[in-house]
Amino acid sequence: MTSDHGAFDVTARWVGRNNPAEPSPPGQQALAPLLRRQFTIEDQPERAVLHISALGYFDAEINGRPVTDGLLDPPPSQYDTTAYSRTIDVTGLLRKGENTIGVMLGRSYVSGVGGPQSVWVTEPRLLAQLEVTSADGSTQRIATDDSWQMSDGPLRDWMFLGEHYDARAVKENWTTPSYDASSWDAAPQQEVSARDVVPALMPPVRIVDTFGPVAEKVSEAGTRVYDFGRVTAGWSRITVEGKRGATVTLTYGQSLNADGSVYTWLPGMHVDTYTLHGDGPEVWEPRFTRHGFQYVEVSLSGQDVSLARIEARENHTDLASTGWFSSGNELLNTIHENQRRSLLLNHWGFPTDTSWRDRQGWTADTAQYMDGALLNFAGVADVYDRFLRSLRDAQLPDGSTSIYAPDGRDFPLHNDPSWSGMLVLMPWTLYEHTGDVKYLRDNYEAMTVWMDLMDSTIRKTGDLYEGTCIGDHSSPGSEDAGTTELSPPEGGSLVGNGHLYHEARTLARTAALLGHAEDAEKYDAMAARISVAFVRAYFDSAANVFRTPTQEGYRQTSNLVPLAFGLVPDDRREAVVANLVADLQERGHRLNTGAIGTKLLLPVLTEYGHGDLAYKVATQTAYPSWGYWVKQGATASWETWSHKGPEQTFDHPFLCTVEDWFFRHLAGIQPGEPGYATVRIAPVVPTGLDHASAEVTTPQGKVSASWRRDGRGRLTFTVKVPEGVPTEIRLPFASDDVEVEQGRITLIEAVDGHSSFRTESKRTVLRVP
Repeated sequence: MTSDHGAFDVTARWVGRNNPAEPSPPGQQALAPLLRRQFTIEDQPERAVLHISALGYFDAEINGRPVTDGLLDPPPSQYDTTAYSRTIDVTGLLRKGENTIGVMLGRSYVSGVGGPQSVWVTEPRLLAQLEVTSADGSTQRIATDDSWQMSDGPLRDWMFLGEHYDARAVKENWTTPSYDASSWDAAPQQEVSARDVVPALMPPVRIVDTFGPVAEKVSEAGTRVYDFGRVTAGWSRITVEGKRGATVTLTYGQSLNADGSVYTWLPGMHVDTYTLHGDGPEVWEPRFTRHGFQYVEVSLSGQDVSLARIEARENHTDLASTGWFSSGNELLNTIHENQRRSLLLNHWGFPTDTSWRDRQGWTADTAQYMDGALLNFAGVADVYDRFLRSLRDAQLPDGSTSIYAPDGRDFPLHNDPSWSGMLVLMPWTLYEHTGDVKYLRDNYEAMTVWMDLMDSTIRKTGDLYEGTCIGDHSSPGSEDAGTTELSPPEGGSLVGNGHLYHEARTLARTAALLGHAEDAEKYDAMAARISVAFVRAYFDSAANVFRTPTQEGYRQTSNLVPLAFGLVPDDRREAVVANLVADLQERGHRLNTGAIGTKLLLPVLTEYGHGDLAYKVATQTAYPSWGYWVKQGATASWETWSHKGPEQTFDHPFLCTVEDWFFRHLAGIQPGEPGYATVRIAPVVPTGLDHASAEVTTPQGKVSASWRRDGRGRLTFTVKVPEGVPTEIRLPFASDDVEVEQGRITLIEAVDGHSSFRTESKRTVLRVP
């Protein structure tokens, strides 16, 4: 198999500590290794670039100064296949004469997640290459090899659990030329299983906010508990003073026990410790772990140490905010801001479910919330690009595809269409947002291998998948036991097979787009077989309702999936929609959906002409609803519709996909063609709302849409698009009622009180008297 080391020369070698005979469990792991190389530059450097990769995390300095403000780098990858790298301009850090580069390595997930069970378990490894160009054009290359030296650092880290730092063991100035490293060992060269080293692409993780607690309490045990007022992710920075050897323990969490202490899901999870050097005030913060928290419990080893200050250091992938939404309903604005927070906290080099508990790249979670992230933030497409690479890398030889990535095989779970099948749907979502076929092309082989496996599987079982299907995870009521078991009462088969149909259709479209006509025909035929079997198995033609054999009563998601994916017989579609509407009305306009159905609910209602009902669902404050979270004091989006146990998380963005609807339907901004090559503006104008607006940064430029109702009920619609981009504006009013204040429009269609207009004006303002 070929390998790709990207910018690295063949002379660069992986280096690091030898692996122990048996992988070390947390608490017994070796200290973080320090690796250094001293070198001489004969002439003043004109340009210097550092290519650096690690299995684990790197924290690099040159001549005592950090090479970057990025943190937790490189992001986790499928370590047995791929390592990610960064290229950093370090010209300003070098000088003529003696120089030193030093790198401390952290474990990230390369030593395992909750323990050392992963297939890739190894001690951290470093690959680095410094290229220095002098004024005369000569170059000098300093690459990792056995000329590097190694020693123990002052900390033990385990990404999933925490960091334990002993300031007494710090080697002062070890990354400077003046440091005496004569007692250090030679750094052993190491063989690694990762065959490819590729650029990380996405922006690095950075500290984005630093803030203090809003309240302080004392637990029954006498520990101090600090409340930072909102859910966040990162770590704490502390200022302490005390005797040498005294210890401060920090325990992080999103909720409290009855005795006032911080709840931890597993022993030792989200716990950092700092052992003092003992030479006056000491300031410290971790570097190789990350915690989701609102509360930090501080335990001191005795009277010989005191805490002077504690701050939260929020960090995540440094995504630029390029989209916004606003409306005349403050509840919706708060829901939007909370979802933005949840999205940011769960992008830290890769997309995760929550920053507190699992911290894994669950595929369905990502697929649910990625539209909202792409509408709000720049740089996030690169996060998903590398996430998809990890998913491809984790694919088994027979095509079996994991339900999360990277996948260390700690918990082997494969081929659920609603999770694994996101390998097909996520590239299409990226293509719709960006117009870039690279996402389809890069993943095409992996998609077809998986789909062919699923095709051969369902041919043996009547064209429906009978394997494990998680289904509509976290539907109302599933949280009542207060645990992480959040399965829907109807089971997962209908949702799973609905997704498999949708994925086969999407792959057929992908194949046609890429010029694979035979594949397109094959996957369309597969979808047609699934459709027949699906309707036969799940459709009650007498009641015009879709249901599973185990289902009791009406389930919204069981009907939303066939409506959204085109599985309802044409002559029954309106009846199926009517039953959905009736159920919502009977429930007081409240949803009854989990993660899968929630993403579909409001768009389906809007598509079938029930925008007012969608708005009523969106603005509910009684359980279950997004507004209920807000009324309960939520500062991010929750994992469940109510919080019934401390295992359930307070930053889990997969249920708050109303965010998509805010942009695409309430403000109305939609891509008419992939990448917004054409734009469609189709706002919902519900009763009870006086304005809504949004802006999206597209490959063509900024697109914004707003509408406002004045005190006499007159409406003004304003649309701004990049010059020359064909735009359709669809309004829920008859064409005779629409007046043009600015721009030039052409009527396309006027049907049933709706009008569609075409414009290429940069700014169009329409009024409805």
